[in-house]
Amino acid sequence: MQKRRLGRTDLTIAPLVLGGNVFGWTADEKTSFDLLDRFVGAGLNAIDTAEAYSRWGSRHKGGASETLI
Repeated sequence: MQKRRLGRTDLTIAPLVLGGNVFGWTADEKTSFDLLDRFVGAGLNAIDTAEAYSRWGSRHKGGASETLI
């Protein structure tokens, strides 16, 4: 997989970023880890997460994706 430089840093990422808003929230732990394993196995290496993704849902305080990852 061809990697691309991230901005003006020395970091390189794959051209496809995985949206991580479902991990630990709408996708349970096993499903989340299965998805992450397949993602990394395909040569991809960037995940978009934000602490606020699940905050708006009832009974959620946010940070579920980050906690699981």
